[in-house]
Amino acid sequence: MKLELTPAQRHIELARPWVLLALYVGLALAGWWWLAVPLAAVVCLAAFVMMHDAMHNSLGLKKPTNERVLTLAGLLILKSGHGLQVTHLRHHGRCLTEADPEGAPATWSFSRVLWQGPWHTLMLRRESLRIAPNTRRIQLIETGLTLALLGAFVALYWATGSAVGLVYWGVAFVMSATMPIWASYVPHHVSSRNPAARTAAALAQAWTPITASFAFHHLHHHYPRVPTALLYRAAIEFPPPPEEEHHHH
Repeated sequence: MKLELTPAQRHIELARPWVLLALYVGLALAGWWWLAVPLAAVVCLAAFVMMHDAMHNSLGLKKPTNERVLTLAGLLILKSGHGLQVTHLRHHGRCLTEADPEGAPATWSFSRVLWQGPWHTLMLRRESLRIAPNTRRIQLIETGLTLALLGAFVALYWATGSAVGLVYWGVAFVMSATMPIWASYVPHHVSSRNPAARTAAALAQAWTPITASFAFHHLHHHYPRVPTALLYRAAIEFPPPPEEEHHHH
């Protein structure tokens, strides 16, 4: 059983974050911040989906291309894509056990996720270097590139007074700090029978991978090689996985 992106779908998946980023830059330069700021958050989510599909090699790309996409998608949310891949694949292998640092927030109280979340995101960087020392070089390069981007945003502001880069970084920082909530706690606590998840599942059929990643989280754990954008089809065509497998009670 396989679901794969058509070439046209693959182009859409690969282009989406960059098209949204260009729109953000255009709106920000025009001074339409009320539209640009929420759009920056959407860019981060789109980049997250692309990075996540690259982690699972489900975009149908050759390995060197997939590795580059993983790096670039990670940079869009100011992260090491390879670093996150290490802890994410560990999460799939040992879901919500002691040896699953990424999934830890799913086992916490919500208040703890709120105050400890930002530190948790930083801690995952350290964990990924510890778990996979063989990918240390690329992880450190990606971390260096992230810092270089931040330096470029500051320089842009000093040189031109334009906050386009700094505002984007601010939004990416907030998305990153809250990642344990929207990428770990919520998906593992919301049953697919929940009305919010059912609404997201209905929306996902309109080709919105962002809602698909939330609506079909349990399905993704069972069929990790299905691209996020096609999870709604997997929900219809594949045998349903046991509901309680990846939920914390």
